Parts: sequence; C-alpha cells; structure tokens
Amino acid sequence: MALQEAEPAFAGDLPSPPPVPSWPARLLAVLNRPAVAGLVALLATTGFALARWQRWSKGHIASWILVGQRFAGPGLAHGIPLRTGTGYDGQFYYRLAINPADLSSTAYGITLDAPYRLMRIGYPVLVWLASLGHGGLVPMMLVVVNVAAMAATGFCGAMFARDGGHHALTGLLLPMYFGLLTSISRDTAEPVACAFLVAGLLALRRRRPVLAGALLAFGALTRETAMVAVAAIALVRLVTLVRARQRQQRGVLGRTDLAWVLPVVVFFGWELVARLATGTVPMLADSDRNAGLPFAAAFDAIRTNISQLNWSQFNDVDVWVLQFAVLVVLATLALCCLRRTQAPVHERLALIGYLIEICVVTPTTWDSLTADMRSFVEVYLLAVIILLSVRRTRANSWLLPMAAAWAGPVLYLTAMHRLVWS
Repeated sequence: MALQEAEPAFAGDLPSPPPVPSWPARLLAVLNRPAVAGLVALLATTGFALARWQRWSKGHIASWILVGQRFAGPGLAHGIPLRTGTGYDGQFYYRLAINPADLSSTAYGITLDAPYRLMRIGYPVLVWLASLGHGGLVPMMLVVVNVAAMAATGFCGAMFARDGGHHALTGLLLPMYFGLLTSISRDTAEPVACAFLVAGLLALRRRRPVLAGALLAFGALTRETAMVAVAAIALVRLVTLVRARQRQQRGVLGRTDLAWVLPVVVFFGWELVARLATGTVPMLADSDRNAGLPFAAAFDAIRTNISQLNWSQFNDVDVWVLQFAVLVVLATLALCCLRRTQAPVHERLALIGYLIEICVVTPTTWDSLTADMRSFVEVYLLAVIILLSVRRTRANSWLLPMAAAWAGPVLYLTAMHRLVWS
C-alpha cells in the first residue's frame, strides 16, 4: 500500500513561538540573584571606604579608629594617631582585636572605659582572625571585615526579597541604613552584628536551627541587642509548647530549640568567662549606663532637636530629624503590615521588642548628633524584613519604593558627610 504524503498544515495550526523577552527583562532576570545583590553591596561599600580613605583620612586608615588621649597611654602602637578628648568606640574594638584573649582593663596602650565592652567580643575576634594575629594589620582589617559584613547583609536581604516574591535587588534596602556607614567610618561592630542577626533569622526560615543558633550566638557576642530577637524566638517557641501540652499533645524541647537555646548558653557563658577574668559581670556592671526611664530620653531628644531645626542652613540637627523620620516611616509601614506580612511571628515580635528597646536607652544614645542613630539599626532591619515579606500586589506595590525613597536620600547625605567629617 503506497504511503500518502501528509497534507501541509495551515499556518494557523502551527504553535506560535514564545515571545522573546526584551533586553531589560533579560537583564532583570540575570540580576535576580542574591549573589548579584551581595556583589553590588560589596562594590558600593568598598567605593565608599576607598573614597573616605583618600578624602578624609588622606591614606591613613589608622585614623579611622579615633583613639582619644583620655584612654590612650604608653604602649600604643606607633602610627596610631591620637585625638584630644575621649575618642570613639572604635578604639576599644581595636584594643580587643589585637588580642581578644586579653581581657584586662588596660593593654596595648588603651584602657577600656567600661566593662560592657567585653560583651562585644565577636567583631574583634573576626578582625583578629582576618589579620592573622598581626597587630599592624588590625586597622585595615577593622574596615575590611565591616565591608564584607555589608556584602553579606546585601546577600541575605536578596534572599528575604526572593522569599517575599520580590526581585533580589530590592533586598539591597536591608544594608541601606545610614548608621551603618558611620559604623564603617569609625570601626564599630554594627555591620558585623547585623550580618549575623539577619543570617540567623534567614537560617531559621530555612529550618536549620543549629546554624541559626550558631549565627545568632555570634551575633549576640558582637552586639548584645541580638538577644532581643533570640527572646522573641524563645517566647514564640515556648508558647507553642504550652499550647501543645494543653491539647494533650507531645510538647518537649528538641533540636528546633537550639535556635534560641544555643545563643542563650553562649551569651551567658561568655558573661561568666568575663566575670572570672575581671571580677565583674559586664551586663550588670553597666546596666545604669545603657537603660533609663522608658520614653523619657526619646521624647526629650525629639522635642529638643525639632525645636532647634535650622530652616536657613542645613546642619547636624536637620540630618538627625531626617534620620529619625526614616525610622518612623519604615517602622510605621512595617507595623501596619503585621497582619499582611508572611514574616514568621518571631520576626514580627522582634520588631516590637526592638521598638521597646530603643525607647528605654539612655539619653547619651538619643542625644548624639554624630552617631547617625547607628544603635537603632535593628529597628530598621526588622522593619525592612517585614516589608520584604509582604507579597507584591497592586494595593501594596508602593511599599518598598516608598521605603527606598525615604532611606536613599538620607543614606546619600550621610555618605557625603562622612567623606568630610570624622
């Protein structure tokens, strides 16, 4: 039987080729990777650090430490410039980074101003490791470690953004806090603490409690305020266990609880080590310096600075008010989205905890016009994480652009300020 030739199909019967995406769409798809966001954060922060190194410090990276004559004495390394007065917090991180195992009050030419400095040993340990124990490399590594931490925060921010259905680059909103630039400029621990905090929360989302516990534990050793997030995790978990037992279900501690048990053990274990080495418990020795009457310092600072606004010449008070406005706007947006966000309950509870925490800190934290509110960074971080966890719809598509519109200009102002002033 002869084969019959197949009849040609009509053009309408052929499947239409898939539309070719435009080059902007292809570019956005290529950039939609956490590694790209981390690289962008790394390059941007490195550019800022190099510009400040050349413009403000004239190629002398050791001047970033801001060592004051009040706490410096014999034994200070040659080449470390001295400033009149008390200096800044970076001098104590520098002193501990030379030898983190030396917990004495005075060593290497610098005297610690308060025992609570020993609580924040995480950043010095990383710098000591990065410098391979070579004291001459410490001034440079103080900056390098902070720059790397900013890149890690950008990477984690992209992961949070992808979890919320957003483009990875929107996660760059996470490291855009203006106070982090001041931390980099003055060799303080906030960038490292933030990187470990957000990485720990991200690991917990990925159901890796051991990794989350280790990251949060190191974060707590870098900046004790990480324990607020740990307390939120513990509270949610303990409530879950109590409810399970009320329903006559099995509710016992397990591997999942290492996410909060491990930080608690490590944090208080280090307090015990410091107690044995120095005779004082750092957390208790300085409690009166770090907390006060709730809301009193905040209200006084707000009232004073708003009354001193200069409408004819831009000054530090105007910058403070703008920075405070960013915190208020982002925290308000996040609080309004607590029901809509897909962020876990412990992250929402942590935001509330950090808002309470900044309202009980002492006037020295609120009154400073030169710290750029670096101590309030966790409020910003948790607010951004909650906003990144809100699924994009037509009704809320303005949330992240509005947050960026507030944070971006103030970040730029802070960067320009730090290129000129200490």
